Amino acid sequence: MGEPLTVFEVHDDGQVKMTVVGPDLRKGQRPQYTVPPNVWFGAFLTHDIESFTDDGSVFVKTPGRDPDLHYSFVGVTCAPAYQFEDDEMATHDGMKTLAPNAKAFINYLIPA
Repeated sequence: MGEPLTVFEVHDDGQVKMTVVGPDLRKGQRPQYTVPPNVWFGAFLTHDIESFTDDGSVFVKTPGRDPDLHYSFVGVTCAPAYQFEDDEMATHDGMKTLAPNAKAFINYLIPA
């Protein structure tokens, strides 16, 4: 429900991939998506970003978006089952080291 969501992935080799999850198949959106194992990922509302480069090095935020009016309702399923003791959060510096070209998106998605 709501607006499309863009899944932002950073792979171990520093490759960046973005996939739009949403209902509009004609626009290339996908109704569901599986993030591969051992890949860092985050997500943002697709319409919050006006334009960006494929490698994540540059992006322009859409001005004037009220977060109370714009949302995306999604779910995440983990397999095998999610274990809290296995949880690991990405760090700002770690992600910049892994994907230095994606610094603009990393600064947006991960608080310093």
